[in-house]
Amino acid sequence: MCESGRSSEEDATEYVPPLEGELVEKWLEEDDLKIGKVRDELTKQQFLLDLLHSKISARHERGRATGELDEHAWQVQNSITLIKRRLKQLVETTPQIVSLRTTDTRCIEMYEEKQLMATQGMLREDISEERQRIARLCWRLRDITQLTSRSNQDEEKDETEEKAWEERCKLEEAARSALLEEITRLRSTCADLRARLEMESLNKENPNYNSV
Repeated sequence: MCESGRSSEEDATEYVPPLEGELVEKWLEEDDLKIGKVRDELTKQQFLLDLLHSKISARHERGRATGELDEHAWQVQNSITLIKRRLKQLVETTPQIVSLRTTDTRCIEMYEEKQLMATQGMLREDISEERQRIARLCWRLRDITQLTSRSNQDEEKDETEEKAWEERCKLEEAARSALLEEITRLRSTCADLRARLEMESLNKENPNYNSV
């Protein structure tokens, strides 16, 4: 029993978290990099990016700031780009080995194809949700603009009402600026999602590319 327990512990692989942004570039410059390790790191970074996007969306729904998370997501996205570029180089310089176990290979290809289709569906849903959010924000921005225009035309109010309107205009302008920033961020997110969708489609069309 004791020997079996020790053997299980030795066989267990310790989990290694994804590399920090500043370490990714140095790691990719190593000469003895293996394709398998690069793919594993890419998977970890993509999972981390999805997790950060989920946290950012949750904070936006609660009206909380996301500055640090946005910056972290940007760093992870850059790391993913570098890893994909390096992986592509490794794949192109590695001789292709044809497996004799065609049945197993076909099963793996079918499994990866199903994963790809599921990922594409999720990306399309994300894009649709972001477009709806942008549309809602545009309508809110239009309402705020109309209120601001009406307040500028109201010159017959007494001094107290004028001060109140001035304060309200400042608040509305601040809200308008915030909405513009949010729209810009959401459009950037949509662009990123479209790029990811195109990358997944490219992977499906070119199996040898294999998620590069």
